[in-house]
Amino acid sequence: MSGSAYAVRNCWRKATLVRAELVAATPVQIDPIEAFDLLDALNLQNDSVLGSIWSPWITREREGLDLVAGGQLLPDSLAERWEWMRDPFPPALEDRAFDQLRSRLGPPINGVRYLPEVLTNARRPDQDRIRSLSESFLQDQNPYIRHIVRRTRDFLENKIDESTGEPYLPKVRVRLFGEAEDQSVPLPSTLADAYEAAEEFCNEVGKRPNLNSGFLETMLLRRVGSTIIAGKLTAQRMLGPQRDEDASEDDIGEADDERVSSLYPLLAREEEKLHLFLTRLENSGDDPKYREVERILLQGAEGTEPWLDLGCIVFSQFFESAEWIAERLSRRLPDETVSVYAGSGRSRLYRAGVYTPINREVIKTGVRDGSLRLVIGTDAASEGLNLQRLGTLINLDLPWNPTRLEQRKGRIQRIGQSRDTVYVYNMRYRGSVEDRVHQLLSQRLAAISGMFGQLPDTLEDVWVTMAQKGTKEALQKIDEVPTAHPFQLRYDRISNVDWESCSEVLDSGVQLQMLAGGW
Repeated sequence: MSGSAYAVRNCWRKATLVRAELVAATPVQIDPIEAFDLLDALNLQNDSVLGSIWSPWITREREGLDLVAGGQLLPDSLAERWEWMRDPFPPALEDRAFDQLRSRLGPPINGVRYLPEVLTNARRPDQDRIRSLSESFLQDQNPYIRHIVRRTRDFLENKIDESTGEPYLPKVRVRLFGEAEDQSVPLPSTLADAYEAAEEFCNEVGKRPNLNSGFLETMLLRRVGSTIIAGKLTAQRMLGPQRDEDASEDDIGEADDERVSSLYPLLAREEEKLHLFLTRLENSGDDPKYREVERILLQGAEGTEPWLDLGCIVFSQFFESAEWIAERLSRRLPDETVSVYAGSGRSRLYRAGVYTPINREVIKTGVRDGSLRLVIGTDAASEGLNLQRLGTLINLDLPWNPTRLEQRKGRIQRIGQSRDTVYVYNMRYRGSVEDRVHQLLSQRLAAISGMFGQLPDTLEDVWVTMAQKGTKEALQKIDEVPTAHPFQLRYDRISNVDWESCSEVLDSGVQLQMLAGGW
């Protein structure tokens, strides 16, 4: 095949990859099986992605992922290697060697797959070629490598576009606060007593023989670790019990009330611990996290200017915390409009402690035109919201689903941010579950985050385990996270394309015809 023909076919391949990348824009967050799910969707009416319904990439998807990620080696048997190679067989445009092999073996069925007997009927030299190509097949030609394009922020910020001499993505640095051990929020002795009572309640719940929910065991710790008011309201509902009919999964991150119903009736020892928690909480005084938020907004952190002047979003997992913080701040700053961005019609604007329900679009517009400087958001605001006019972010609590931290940060660290550095403050109580997990993860986060482009959701189990005082088991779970990304080897680069050789591909009429066609 001529060089120009290869160039044109390669352009078609790049166009296909662009379409695949648009479908797979969300990073793999929870499990590598998500990569399979994405390619399986692309495979509909296009067997060249993962192969036919008989392909081992589909029928043995976990094994295929293990092969790609290096969890197991390609088998020694040539017949078994052929099973992984033949369906789908790598396209001719991928490598001249595969193009030549196709010519010798004959055209594959539908241009995609060969039958098993093609190997046994092949001449010995062709069998030797198949074995030789199989050695590099997993690294260079497997379906995941061919169809997944990995683009991390760090890569795009440091990769220079040769045509402009500028990075592909303007660099927006993040300066983190609250990370050092002495920067955690001190627990006053009275609140420390209440936190201890919450842990005792969680331990009592964990003694139930048929309970298999780390969430239920640790729910109260999650809430009181956010704000005193969130812990108090949770305990009161559990003692009631009163189900919050207006509770929204968008607001609280998880359907708490549905799960809590399985705890009733509370056992005598559990009620005793819960009453003890509430009694101690009543004597705990002012909320330390609120005082810290107010200080940072009005005075700054470690020599920075006041964060309110830069524009700030304060995140919490829980609507009760967001609502309470917003009301207090609006009373403290009566001339400042404070907005709450939440789900299920709960968004509002506060002025001098009084709120007005509003549509969330009002908040987006207010931030964009500069009339709103202060947003209090639940995790309903952590995705799909552009707040690049704001320059600072405070995490009132650390979500036990660690991907949320990256999603929150992405609201201000994005294209269009006018500042070259944004500030992020991560709050956690000293000696709390969050603090213990932070100490465990701090030395490992760089490698883990570098692999995934963000933190895997599987680390949520570490928080639950630490809440249950399982330090050794938590360490084991952290160490089980791999440190090499299986999909970075081939496409973690941007190649120059000879677009002049692609005029046919780029013709608008041809584009429309191809994009309108089935996959």
